[in-house]
Amino acid sequence: MEQVQVLILGHGFVGQYLTELLSTNSVSYAATTTTGRDATIKWQFSGTDTDFSALPAAPFVVVMFPVNGATDADHLCHGYTTHHQTICPDYTPPRWILLGSTRAFTQTPSTKYTPPDTTLGGPRMDAEVRAIEKYNACVLNLVGLWGGARCPRGWARFYTKDRLRTRLNDRSLHLVHGADVARAILAVVRDRTINGRWLVSDQRVYDMLQIVLCDDRVRGLLSELLEEKD
Repeated sequence: MEQVQVLILGHGFVGQYLTELLSTNSVSYAATTTTGRDATIKWQFSGTDTDFSALPAAPFVVVMFPVNGATDADHLCHGYTTHHQTICPDYTPPRWILLGSTRAFTQTPSTKYTPPDTTLGGPRMDAEVRAIEKYNACVLNLVGLWGGARCPRGWARFYTKDRLRTRLNDRSLHLVHGADVARAILAVVRDRTINGRWLVSDQRVYDMLQIVLCDDRVRGLLSELLEEKD
């Protein structure tokens, strides 16, 4: 199986932007999905039962899906590397790039040096820590992800009166476009000095309430809340 420069595990939403960017920059890649759609490799991570034989060797591996727990991080990182070193003993362990969320970063402001709240991060945070400490991974923790059909205004449909009441006290929203996430991943591929944990945002703060008030139903809920206060 021919080696590629970047292996994308879980094509998904960001994958569509990343593959386009890699192609534009003449960076060879392969991507996986659970179904093998759109000329991807059919593959799924299954912990200790994972079969890595379908995956090509690559110096960079981007993990799009959540890895839950330090043990699963070991199964993924060690399992993939061991498989390819069995085939080619000279194979160098890849540079791992994991995507995560900023849910565990509750301090204002938060940076890459801010200690995350591990109780909020859960097993996914455990996996990120293991990948950084044991496998020299780079973890990109993303704020609200949007792009294409995934538009922040569309999030209004998820709002109930209780959720809107909560938002009245915390209206700030941080966003990043899928295309910008792809650029961040390519930057890591190009510069091996970029390591550890990074928080990825477009560096703007939006008013979530202003965004969802484009929806007539949400405006009606807000009117009801204001009447309750009166």
